[in-house]
Amino acid sequence: MERTLILDTQQGALPLSPTEEIVEVELTDLLTQSHEEMLGLQRVFEARMSEAERTREEYEHKHAEEMQSLQEELANSRLAMDRIKQELLDSTTRKLEDMHSAITASQRAIEASMKDQARYWKSICEELVVEKRDMAQKVAEERGKYTALKAHLASHDDASARPSLHSRARIRDAPGEESVARMRLCELSSPASALSPLAPGNQGSNEESATCASVCGTPTGSSSGLVVVPDADSVSEPSSAEVSPTHSSSSGSSVSRTGKPTTFRRYYLAQKRVVLH
Repeated sequence: MERTLILDTQQGALPLSPTEEIVEVELTDLLTQSHEEMLGLQRVFEARMSEAERTREEYEHKHAEEMQSLQEELANSRLAMDRIKQELLDSTTRKLEDMHSAITASQRAIEASMKDQARYWKSICEELVVEKRDMAQKVAEERGKYTALKAHLASHDDASARPSLHSRARIRDAPGEESVARMRLCELSSPASALSPLAPGNQGSNEESATCASVCGTPTGSSSGLVVVPDADSVSEPSSAEVSPTHSSSSGSSVSRTGKPTTFRRYYLAQKRVVLH
């Protein structure tokens, strides 16, 4: 077409020389070839552009599908997390309720056990208080008995410790021969008095033995001295320091037979009332 136009212009113009015609023909061929190459390149460019567009669309579609799948997975994971959270909350609540009920039951059991222990120890304390009261009463009674017995023994010791006027005698030293004779007389009379000390007919022998004891106990080297000779009653009774509890009880019983226990009994009851009050 361009070649035809060129030819038309050439025909309308001045006639060309053969060289110019050859150049014109070559230029026309070159233009035609360039135009064809340009069209080919355009077609290649359009093909590549369409291919790139198709690839882009495929990538976009794939990306959209991936995004859709990711969104679905995210929604599913959220649902699963919500379900797990609810299950965990339910299980935790249930376990807490069970634990609370168990703690309440154990607390009630502990309170019941503590109440039982409190009642048990309270009963033991009450028993101990009663036992202590009984022991205090018994101790008070025994103390009253001891005080009364001590007072009675003290009065009895005071009565027995009084010296008898008849149990004292003054014995002067005699010559040596008389002292020897009396000592021999004591030696002879002591077996007879030891054989029958309680016979009523041996009262004189008892007095003689007491006299002999006083004579024998007198030192021969001194010119004169005082010797205290107890009578038979005081000799037969033990001293107040050697009185045993059995002897005191027996003496108390013997005294009760003679009519003296009324005073001791009244004194003991009075002391007992004082201690108890």
